Amino acid sequence: EDSIYEELDELLDEMGQTKQTFYETFTRTVLRERCIPFIISVPLSQTENRKLEAFKRLEAYRKNLTELLDYEKEREEAMIEKYGDLG
Repeated sequence: EDSIYEELDELLDEMGQTKQTFYETFTRTVLRERCIPFIISVPLSQTENRKLEAFKRLEAYRKNLTELLDYEKEREEAMIEKYGDLG
């Protein structure tokens, strides 16, 4: 079905791949691993937009900062926020 190949072309283009490099990489990996060992995905554009907006907010915040950041403290607080207090 032509639409499937067109969709594959678009997806591979987003990944910076051609069908030729995709098939070569896939074939070599399958032969070496004796299985299909990987998943390739394209980030959803909504996810990318959220990441970009978050980065822009962070950059604006950084530019307005007048004091030095304690990166270790910021990292620890981010880990606690994401995973809870583990210690």
